[in-house]
Amino acid sequence: MTPVLTIDGVRVEASPGATVLDACDAAGVYVPRLCAYPGLRSTGECGLCYVSIGGETLRACSVAADTGMTVDTTNAEARSLRAASMRVILAGHPHVCLSCPERDGCSRDECTYNNPPEERCCGEFGRCEIAKVASYVGGLPDAPAYVHGWRGQTLDQTILFELDLCVGCGRCVAACDGLDEAGSALELVDAVVRPKAGDLRTSGCTMCGACVMVCPAGALTAAGGRGDDWLAKRRERTSLHERVLPPEDLLPFTVRVIEALVPAKEGVFQLYGQGGDTLLISGVIDLRAGLLRTLEGDVAPRACSFRFEEDAFYTQRESELLARHLQKHGSMPQGDVLEGLFDEDDDL
Repeated sequence: MTPVLTIDGVRVEASPGATVLDACDAAGVYVPRLCAYPGLRSTGECGLCYVSIGGETLRACSVAADTGMTVDTTNAEARSLRAASMRVILAGHPHVCLSCPERDGCSRDECTYNNPPEERCCGEFGRCEIAKVASYVGGLPDAPAYVHGWRGQTLDQTILFELDLCVGCGRCVAACDGLDEAGSALELVDAVVRPKAGDLRTSGCTMCGACVMVCPAGALTAAGGRGDDWLAKRRERTSLHERVLPPEDLLPFTVRVIEALVPAKEGVFQLYGQGGDTLLISGVIDLRAGLLRTLEGDVAPRACSFRFEEDAFYTQRESELLARHLQKHGSMPQGDVLEGLFDEDDDL
């Protein structure tokens, strides 16, 4: 029998045997996760997929979808638990790169802020799934400092193991055990991935590349240019589903969304028009209050979406984004020009 449930006020039909997380994915409602991967058995407990189910806060990956369920993915308690889980994950993973003022334009050759290499950006810089999920979930500004504990690098055939980046999500093991083309060659020991018999060849690895494709942390990568070519060929014939990533940070510009998803913390928000043009870039001490105030401003009638990022150095981040916009478009966003005029009038 097909389960029928309500997700964020919308009636949704789920596949028989689906979890609540599966049902959310099928309905196009994003719920964060690092352990779960579409089509694979979840082997970890990252604690990022909390939702409210009938008033009870539970992990969506561990609850079977059932008829009559009412699911709220924007519940305040669920979001708080997600952020707390994210802080725990980041405590065991290098993350200064995620909040660095130069995170959008760093060459990675030399750190402007003198962060040691083992505590900063890795080869996944710019495409890191943890970065995308952390930006959506929150918790980054309050995350404990990462304490480096060197566990080494190993090049095994074409796959580079960087064990200090592993967050123990278990995706690689789930892919290696669950896909027909894979060889069940990996295991998690003390929350760190390794080949079962010391090296990949002895462990029965088929070199399908699935473990690299599902890793969200950069712990398993294809080494060098030849590795990139090898992985590209494996992607062409893999049976893996596409990973589910956070929406491109664009949220509907409405009171309900702002009140449900935006924290009352320091940061920067960007406001967009219907055609995707940037209307306003603003650094504020309180993101939620700043966006709600903007709803009442002159630019609001033309705005349809926004994105935000928490940043304690919000004035510096605002300046960086405005400078980048000016360089690209040759002018300031119209809303920023209007705000500047209003500020001058206020001074008078």
